[in-house]
Amino acid sequence: MAKPKVYAFSTAYHAFVGGAEIAIEEVSRRLKDRFDFTIVTARMRRDIPKRELRPEGTVIRLGFGTRFDKWLLPVLVLFRISDFGFRISAKQKNVLLWGMDLSQGSLAALAFKFFHPRTPLVFTFQYGENEERIRRGRGGFIRRALCAILFHADAVTAISSYLLALSGEYRYRGIARLIPNGVDGEKFKIQNSKVRSSRKNQKIVITTSRLVKKNGIDVLIRAMKEVKKSISGAECWILGDGPERGALEKLSLSLGLGESVQLLGSIPHEEVPNYLCKADVFVRPSRSEGMGNSFVESLSCGVPIIGTPVGGIPDIIEDGVTGLFARPEDPGDLAQKILRLLRDRKLQNRIAVRGQDMVRDRFSWDRIADIYSDLFRELLAAKKRILVATGAFPPDIGGPATYTKTLLEHLPRRGIMVRVSSFGDYRRYKKGIRHFLFFLDVAFRGRFADVVFAQDPVSVGLPAFFAAWCIRREFALKVVGDYAWEQGIQRFGVTDLLNSFLGKRYGVRVEILRKIETFVARRARLVIVPSAYLRSVILWWGVRKEKVVVIENAAESSKGISRESARVF
Repeated sequence: MAKPKVYAFSTAYHAFVGGAEIAIEEVSRRLKDRFDFTIVTARMRRDIPKRELRPEGTVIRLGFGTRFDKWLLPVLVLFRISDFGFRISAKQKNVLLWGMDLSQGSLAALAFKFFHPRTPLVFTFQYGENEERIRRGRGGFIRRALCAILFHADAVTAISSYLLALSGEYRYRGIARLIPNGVDGEKFKIQNSKVRSSRKNQKIVITTSRLVKKNGIDVLIRAMKEVKKSISGAECWILGDGPERGALEKLSLSLGLGESVQLLGSIPHEEVPNYLCKADVFVRPSRSEGMGNSFVESLSCGVPIIGTPVGGIPDIIEDGVTGLFARPEDPGDLAQKILRLLRDRKLQNRIAVRGQDMVRDRFSWDRIADIYSDLFRELLAAKKRILVATGAFPPDIGGPATYTKTLLEHLPRRGIMVRVSSFGDYRRYKKGIRHFLFFLDVAFRGRFADVVFAQDPVSVGLPAFFAAWCIRREFALKVVGDYAWEQGIQRFGVTDLLNSFLGKRYGVRVEILRKIETFVARRARLVIVPSAYLRSVILWWGVRKEKVVVIENAAESSKGISRESARVF
């Protein structure tokens, strides 16, 4: 049997390597016996081959060999990739798209997804800039690109809890997993601890970083001036290059640091461990950070770390346990934290040991690859796709939010892919407008589903039903009460119990709500209720008895939803 095919889309790849590219390489190398990987990327240099067979899979590079190729990638992937045998037919189901990073590579995956909507798309959310850059960067294009990718993604993985939460703020409602980048424990390991411990006067502070403003290297250089006042033999090694290099060199000279601060330029990734293992402390005073894989690599080499509590760094640093926090934009505080570590050998060792334990437990590429493998197989095994139309979704609270979250967590494990459309996303708009916007949302998201499953018969159910009817999708409904009666009690002066309410007539507003809920329920192919009593209520509405299924609500547990809940779809 042929292995499933995974097409990984990345803006860059070898010979242009960063954290995102390393993630693709490490995961695909470990999973090459389970999946057939093809990496699609921009060429960007004429001396790089258009097609290359590597240990992890086939690399296809599109473009003319210029830096502009990355901007052409989303277009070239549609018009040029067939030259290399890249075809996904309507019948070919064993194919998955993987978009890496918030960049042109993921936009290329999105472009292909647009023409192959049934092919599952996994988006890995990596981004190091701050949220303001997402909102306003390139005239708002970055925000719109992110929203488009999240809208079409079947699953989102994020390298930090910060980015995972950010995807929810941009209204992603679907399968979401926290999968950090890892570290190669064989490459990044303690090598020269004796050399490090034997030095008495010389102390080395190191950072590995792109020389861009968000990484705060200027703050580190200013802090080194204070460190030098207490430890004259302290040095700072800065590995990396970037647009800020000239300004950083001038800053170092203006502070009189001379040879104490060494900007060593770009160092091949495989040589970085040699530098780390000679250092006493790793520091990156970031202004923003998606995750910060350099922190993990340093801990793996036994080097204690200092960072700032921004972005995804708190996933790595527990202050005083696996590292130290310094205040952002504060060279004085950073200098104090550096001096504290350089002077306290016990603290250095404690952080190094706890940090290495954490790296082994959470950041092993073997573990991370297995998590990706499970996710890929889960998506490829899906036999049915449902869109859950709900009134609320976490972090909102309430029954519909909890129930929808449970479906999202457990149905994919039973071969049912789940997407979510939340009416709560539109509550800030006026009545009528919010219902119309929700109708459009369900109609667009429902194109990727087989069934639209509404969680109430009125505010959610009515627009969801018409959306399902417009896009010709099956419609299912869950009813947990009589909405007209509940609103009548709360707002319109109804005092009767439900049994009496069913046989009487009331004011216009109550009767309109009754008409809506019965209209929607009668047209649903399936109506799910949590009790036999509610089944009798639905039958009173005129719904045929063969359509009504009783599935009792269950307390959330490790077992998740029942088999019956999955089987009805």
